[in-house]
Amino acid sequence: MITKNFQLNSLANQFAAAVYDSVRQQNGGDWFPMNVGSTRIEVAITDGVNGIRDLVDSWALEAMKNTFHAHEWESIGIQYLKRCIGADGLTDTGREAWASMINDMGDSLDAGGFNEKH
Repeated sequence: MITKNFQLNSLANQFAAAVYDSVRQQNGGDWFPMNVGSTRIEVAITDGVNGIRDLVDSWALEAMKNTFHAHEWESIGIQYLKRCIGADGLTDTGREAWASMINDMGDSLDAGGFNEKH
């Protein structure tokens, strides 16, 4: 867990659950597609919602923490995640946030030479 802020943790959990539900509905299982360069891979989700929450911490909250001032990043995260989830699950902003996270993961793998090894 990257923060002890109760509201941010709650919203991050809700976002992770909404992403997990969306991914399962869209793909029919616990996996999501990712492009690494020109290669499409399928990434297995381990540990359900908790696995997605780990990705939210690593690829969204950590980026905010490293980008914004120490006293600002949590309030920015709260405002952002509020726009990502709604009564029916992910909002358009939430889907865009998840897609951006997947793209960042794929770009990181590509920069790390994934395609050269496979």
